[in-house]
Amino acid sequence: MSVDPVARQRILDAAAALLVQRGVASVRRRDVAAAADVSRRQVDELAASRTDLLRMLIDILPFPPVAVRMAEQAENPDEPALRALLRAAREVLGDPGAAWDPLELQAIAMAPYDERLRADVAERMERRWAAAEAVIHQLREPGSDSDAAVIDDSAAALHLIAVGLGLAMLAPVAPRWSDARAWTGLTARLLETLAPAERADSRVNDLRWRARITVPAQAAVVAHLLRVLSQLGVRVVSLFTSRIDDDRQLVDLFLTSMSDLDRSTIVHALSAVGSDVIVTFGREEDATDIATRVLHLSAELVQHPEQTPQAAAELVLADSWEVLDAAEGADSTSFVLRLQWSPERHVLLHRVRAPFTRIERNRASALLDLVAARSEAMGEPDGFGWRVNVRDGRTITIRLSRPADTSAVEDLHARCSEESRYERYFTPMNTWREDHLRRVSGGHRGATLVATDADGVVIALGNVFPIGPEDADAAEIAVLVDDAWHGKGVGGALTERLVEVARRMEFRRLVAYVLGSNRPMRALLASSSVDWKVTDDHDLGPAVVCLVADLD
Repeated sequence: MSVDPVARQRILDAAAALLVQRGVASVRRRDVAAAADVSRRQVDELAASRTDLLRMLIDILPFPPVAVRMAEQAENPDEPALRALLRAAREVLGDPGAAWDPLELQAIAMAPYDERLRADVAERMERRWAAAEAVIHQLREPGSDSDAAVIDDSAAALHLIAVGLGLAMLAPVAPRWSDARAWTGLTARLLETLAPAERADSRVNDLRWRARITVPAQAAVVAHLLRVLSQLGVRVVSLFTSRIDDDRQLVDLFLTSMSDLDRSTIVHALSAVGSDVIVTFGREEDATDIATRVLHLSAELVQHPEQTPQAAAELVLADSWEVLDAAEGADSTSFVLRLQWSPERHVLLHRVRAPFTRIERNRASALLDLVAARSEAMGEPDGFGWRVNVRDGRTITIRLSRPADTSAVEDLHARCSEESRYERYFTPMNTWREDHLRRVSGGHRGATLVATDADGVVIALGNVFPIGPEDADAAEIAVLVDDAWHGKGVGGALTERLVEVARRMEFRRLVAYVLGSNRPMRALLASSSVDWKVTDDHDLGPAVVCLVADLD
């Protein structure tokens, strides 16, 4: 008795579902009959064993999506081979079933014990092998002899097939799994060893990108970076490097690519070379040289200073930005860059993965300096800075602190005596944690002012800190002056500007904590423009005096 086509299809559909769900060892033919709502005799007529059912399913099983795309790339290469292979690697890691169907995996496991099934599996494997080998050969220089290559194409094809198959087998039971970026970065590094130093691509690059990456401070690393990009068909418009420290450098890139290249592929490829990779879409003007871009940006900000926050975010490739009242928001951290845009408003730049480097903080500082210089040149009274003559006739500048002042503020603390530092912080300050140094240098809620001499050296630091979210009307004020400038009126001038800034931020009350033995600071506050009163409302001990002044 032959099985009619409708019943046959129902049996095969039921068998496929049960085999995927329970596995070939746990599925009996009567289970298939019950699931297909047919008689056991019909199932027996169609297949003499569970292995026969599996073989029939393999005969009609379509190849999974990744395998189909690899075959298409092999026959008609419509993108750089490295890009196609990286996309396949990313898809296999995220969904192993996209490359190896569960039925196919069971057939591979059963094939050694069934001659007919082994032949079917071998035929499918041969088609996969041929496609993988063809795509790998596309990585070679056109016309090159693959047999002369350091790594044989067949060995590379075996590696790709075995790794993909292994991932699919491990997926249901693996206790740990790799991050997609780390996985595809490793894949890119391995595949890149097969590729020539450079490939020519005649297609038009019409997508623009901006990228940054942290790499080892070695010249060869940049060459490696360019090599990886060339395999993706990416053209480097401009590249510049900046040393972060003795071991690392920051690489900034302006790139163009074909329109079918996705951002993730660039990110994952660059991750094979370095870390903290960020890739964003570029602009039309990114095709021009770097000097022209800088001049255009400067001209735009001179005409439209209100664009400063967005310009700062784009300059350092921040994930997001916001403008807040100076007393609101988060303090600076490795992943938050707080900029004092004006006495009343701060700009917060955020990143999720890559920490801001000292170089990027300095770039943001330079941008703010440009806007401040424009404001000063236009004679606008926006409070970006004041020039003050002190008692010995010299002129100092008091201004909002910038992230680039961090090193200068650290040097100021190093020049101050231990006594001066203790009077400011009530504790020895022998070492500085980087985050704390950034905050005290201007990366905090409130305001930080620095005083500089004629050579631009920071000689004093002043802070206005909000007392806390539960008391938004009050702020603490604190000052530190270089010992060499004591007694010259620097502290008094700085304090008056802090009071002015506090009023602009609409604080209603100022608080100053001073050691009772610090007579110069108490005298400085007593001579200021506000009326300070002593209060016992604090928890810092009897050696500390708490002074309070109303700003109403």
